[in-house]
Amino acid sequence: MTTIELEVRKALLVKEILTEINSEEMLDKLAGYLKRLKSQSVKVAEPVAPCQYTRSEMQSLLLEREKDSHFYTQDQVKEEMKNFIASL
Repeated sequence: MTTIELEVRKALLVKEILTEINSEEMLDKLAGYLKRLKSQSVKVAEPVAPCQYTRSEMQSLLLEREKDSHFYTQDQVKEEMKNFIASL
């Protein structure tokens, strides 16, 4: 839906509300429904971060991962590839 189409639909809705709402009770119900609808759409629209760590937690995780990980130099990788290709 384009922006123009959205604006047209909004204008038509406003026109219908202005012409069809004839009582304060209906207006209150409509306002309450609109408020609930907006709060539901805000909950869906706000993305939640997949992980939320403090700075110190991130630092400790990084240090832990560095200790557990294996690091290879470029020469080591080249040698491993040569051996792998030779074994085929």
